[in-house]
Amino acid sequence: MKKLGLGKRVLACAVSAASLLTGTTALSAVAQLSASAASTDNYAKLLQYSMYFYDANMCGDQVENAGQMTWRGNCHTNDAVKGGFHDAGDHVKFGLPAGYTASTLGWGYYEFKDSYDALGQTSHLRTITDYFAQYFKDCTTLSNGTVTNFVYQIGNADQDHAEWCAPEDQSDASRQVYQTSNGASDIAAGYAAALAVNYINFGNAEDLSYAKALYEFSVKYNKTAEDGIGDFYRSYDYYDDQAWAAGWLYLATKDNTYKTFLNTFMNASNQGKSGNSGCQWGVYSPMSWNNVSLGSAILQGEITGNASDWSKVTTYLNQKCNSESTYYCEDSWGSCRYNTAMQMAALATSKYAQSGADYTSWCKAQMSMILGNNSKNANFVVGMESNSVKYAHHRAASGYASNDEMTGQVGYSSKGHTLVGALVGGPTDSNFTYQDTIQDYKCNEVALDYNAGLVGAAAGLYNKYKTGSVDATVEGTKGTQPVVTTTTEKPVVTTTASSVVTTKKKQHRAAR
Repeated sequence: MKKLGLGKRVLACAVSAASLLTGTTALSAVAQLSASAASTDNYAKLLQYSMYFYDANMCGDQVENAGQMTWRGNCHTNDAVKGGFHDAGDHVKFGLPAGYTASTLGWGYYEFKDSYDALGQTSHLRTITDYFAQYFKDCTTLSNGTVTNFVYQIGNADQDHAEWCAPEDQSDASRQVYQTSNGASDIAAGYAAALAVNYINFGNAEDLSYAKALYEFSVKYNKTAEDGIGDFYRSYDYYDDQAWAAGWLYLATKDNTYKTFLNTFMNASNQGKSGNSGCQWGVYSPMSWNNVSLGSAILQGEITGNASDWSKVTTYLNQKCNSESTYYCEDSWGSCRYNTAMQMAALATSKYAQSGADYTSWCKAQMSMILGNNSKNANFVVGMESNSVKYAHHRAASGYASNDEMTGQVGYSSKGHTLVGALVGGPTDSNFTYQDTIQDYKCNEVALDYNAGLVGAAAGLYNKYKTGSVDATVEGTKGTQPVVTTTTEKPVVTTTASSVVTTKKKQHRAAR
């Protein structure tokens, strides 16, 4: 999993031949889409494939029903809160990247809905975001509309990393629970944002009720999560997460209270300076699990339409989206993740005439490099093309049953699987320094947040260029239309006193 890299302020379901598109459009219409696009601009296929990674990382007792991977099964069925998604190539359910991922996936659909609908991918996206949403609601205990307890993490990171096996093969004992009645404001706000945008996209009223309650919980206590986080996903503050949630809640309700909070954060007089928390406010970081200020600024621009608000976005993007011949490498760890998240933000900005900017050509050039137009001739999306990288750092896909089996290996075992659609970390620099080996977690890490920007960028690029076609069958998948399930009643979450963690801190682990 990605530990602290950039600072907070520095910083796919295929539709089968028998499936139907959104509404009354038959799948045969998809087959009529151009199939002649080069692999570096097959945005239809990229959108389709990129969502499959979430099927590979599903957790709980509904994996076999809701998931699309034939080689995954139900797992961790004794978790105090079942469901959700494993964070990376491991099995912990971390709150901060999950909230970021779900809200960013929802954002991509909100901005580029037509791409999902035209390509028959809406039901898959909804299955994924509904699965996230149900887990977030199940983590939240409400009393008269007020959050009284909030589970923000399931699993002990150190113990999880000490074991290499598929999640189905891990001990079925109840895993460690991290919960609070007065904190984790950063994660609560992230969940609120995800639930609010999911309500906007698909209309489940329960999602909005929980989003409001989690937002109020977040702004009431104003404390970041501490226990269990260690140096894995430590957030520097919660303001940007709250602004992100406020933006989505305003769009969902048109309640000016949320708009005021968003404007207060984005227009703060100490913008760009050190505040009391030692952190900066403003826009000077890519979108990531540890910073959503750029997304918050884009929402503000969309809501107000003011040129001065859009200038906060474009001033930053102009610093990053400025070369179509050089790979944008924000950080040596997970560079593809930052690159595609930047594309997603730039494509969303380019939609709005009020922004006065058009970054689509830059995004096209950057995605071309990620999909194989580079000195390594490597496509960094697993399983997409013959030149795709193969050996993502992922326990379930690798086929190895222990650390002893995995240690020293470059590739997967004979029992391994293709991790279809997974975006690996990618090159460590703009010169495409990279090696395709399971041992290199810096280059070949995969995680929920890595694919989040990729999915949205694929939808945005298809929206602009309309190139490529989806595949009727995809290796290792069921090849059926996902089942969309929306639960209207939330089961009560109960945990025992022995499952609650108090003060133990986790240490940074270089190898995983």
